Formats: sequence, structure tokens, C-alpha cells
Amino acid sequence: MQVALFTECYHPTINGVVVSVSIFARELAKQGHDVHIYAPAYAGHRDTEPNVHRLYSLPPPRSIHYPLALPFGTAFLDGVFTKYPPDIVHANHPFLTGREARRLARRRACPLVFTYHTIIRDYAHYVPLPGALVRRLAVWVSREFSNSADCVVVPTRAVADLLHSYGVTRRIEVIPTGIDLDLIASTPRRSVRPRWSVPPEAPVVCYSGRIAKEKNLTTLLRAFALVTEAFADVHLLLVGGGPWEAACREMIGALGLEGRVHLTGYVSRAEVFDCLADSTVFAFPSLTDTQGLVVLEAMAVGCPSVALRSGAVEDVIREEVDGLIVEPSVETLAEGIKRLLASEDLRRRLAGQARQRAEEFSAGNMALRLSQVYSSLLGESAAVR
Repeated sequence: MQVALFTECYHPTINGVVVSVSIFARELAKQGHDVHIYAPAYAGHRDTEPNVHRLYSLPPPRSIHYPLALPFGTAFLDGVFTKYPPDIVHANHPFLTGREARRLARRRACPLVFTYHTIIRDYAHYVPLPGALVRRLAVWVSREFSNSADCVVVPTRAVADLLHSYGVTRRIEVIPTGIDLDLIASTPRRSVRPRWSVPPEAPVVCYSGRIAKEKNLTTLLRAFALVTEAFADVHLLLVGGGPWEAACREMIGALGLEGRVHLTGYVSRAEVFDCLADSTVFAFPSLTDTQGLVVLEAMAVGCPSVALRSGAVEDVIREEVDGLIVEPSVETLAEGIKRLLASEDLRRRLAGQARQRAEEFSAGNMALRLSQVYSSLLGESAAVR
């Protein structure tokens, strides 16, 4: 199959959507499909991977990591589609690139697949308009675009239920983003502790993801402050970068946690795995993520997790089997972290089960499920013709 993947963000930016698009593209290509990625252009960036087509973009108004693609009706896109006519068009956002993907799919009578990565209404604080209005618009956009697709892909059952509550009536398939077990296994692990002056024997709590308001890091920092009362030598590693870094540093200072909390900034995928492997416990405080991909990555390297209860983790962690799920509060998160730090036997048991669980979510398995969805849509399209 020839597959066209449209996304509002891609390398060099690193976030959950970028990881998902790149993993699925690579794994589909391994299965023999011809995959082309259509993404915004980033000033100064040159691609080293094949079949990445950069769209004309404006400089980002707020963040260097998110240029604004303006793909509408360009001769460039028409030319690329003529050269590489897709069988499937797959949008990863309901905004500018997604709407152009929809136009091109309809024009060429191709099935349109849409992955709903993000609960858009939970990001209303980024739009300088009244929050209630933005949340209503987010629900409308989610419903309207989903119902215009031939199939909607979501990472968890909880997201499928949410879309149904919005009034989405189209076919929905639950296909998580798989984890790159080959990369994890093939890259030699290196200790990250010297880089942040963390003693070799000190327990380390790790978080991986964007440093952003919606990730609920205030709960994690307050919980960690409670943990330090019981474990005097514990450190917290916040792996990633984002718009909340300055506020995060202010909160670290206000809680008296300087020297105990370390922000890594944006790091490579291999470095993320190094951080996870060199940590004692992985903490996942987010209540807005649609999938606990970083939880799976921690599980794959044997770092036991404690996560706040949400739809993102309940499809991944089997409670008390390969991780801990706690109710959403500062105190319960702190108690979960302390429980894992206090018991090496519990950590080892959960870590062993977690590694096995992670194998069920391999990138190859998830890409195979996605290609089967593509094939079924093409079969339905051919039957209609």
C-alpha cells in the first residue's frame, strides 16, 4: 500500500505525536508499505530519513518547536501526490494539515483515517480566548472531523468512549502506539547520574514527557516534596522540555527542592531510555494524556511505575501486577512512590512483569493492526465501486 501520513508536527520536535508518527511510518515500511510523511518545515532542519515532504510553514508565534504549516491547495502537494498516489490518507490532527489531507483524500477517492491523539479540550489554556468557548469548539472540531473520516484510530478504550460521548458515529479502532523494543534492546545503556550529580546509590524518581501545565507536574512536585521527608537522599529527574519549565523551576525553589529535582531539557530517544533505565521508580501524574506511551517505555526497561488513575494507563498497567495505579491526589501519589522505594522485592516483581507486558505492545504488532485496518477500508472502498 501507498500511505500518506499528515501531521502538524514532526522532527526535530519530539513529543508523543511525533514518536507515534515516526514509529508507525518505520514499522509500516518494514512490512513493505510505501509510506510518505507530510509535515511542517522547520527552519534550518534537514531530513535524513526518506519520504518526508515538508510543507510551507510560517514561523511559530509562541514556540520554536511548532511552526504553522499552510498546506492548502498547493501545487507542491498536488505534484507529490501525482508522483506518489496514495491508497490511504492518514491525518494525525483535525486542523490545517488534517483538513488538507481530507480534501486530497476526497479528491482522489481514498479512504481517510484519522488518529485522535489529543483530548483537545484539555489544552484550552493555550488559546487566548474564553476557556468555556474554546472547550466547546474543541468538542465540535473533534466530532466534526472524526465523523468525516472513514475510520478513527484511538490509543485507548477511554478515548473511544469519550468520542462516542461527543457524538462520533464513525468506526473507531483502538490501536495504541507501539514501543520501539528494538531500539531499547540494541542501544547500550549509559548511566545519566553523573551528568546531574546524582550519587550512584541514591534512589531516583523519573518523569518523562513534556514539561507543560496540562501534565499535572504540580501534583508530582508536591508529592515528591512529601517523599523527601521519608527518603532524604531521593532525587527527581524530569526528562523533557516544554513551555512550563520556568514555572517549574520557580515551584522547585518554592518547595525547597533545589539540587534534588533535575530538568534535562529536550533529549534524544536513546537518552530518554538511559534516564528510565537508570531510575528506581517512574511516576506518571498526567490526567490528560490519551496513552501512557512513556509508561510502556519505562516498563520495557524494567523501571516500575506508579501512575494516577486515568484512561491513559488503565489499558496498560495491570494494577499490582506490573505497576501501581493510585487515585489522583498529591498524598496518594506520594504514598505510591514511597511504597515502591521502600520495597526492593516489590520493585523487582513489578519490573519483571512489566517487561513481559511491554512486549505485548511492540511497534511491529501495533503497525500490523493498523495495516489490517487500512486493508479493510480499501476492501470496503473497492466493494462500493
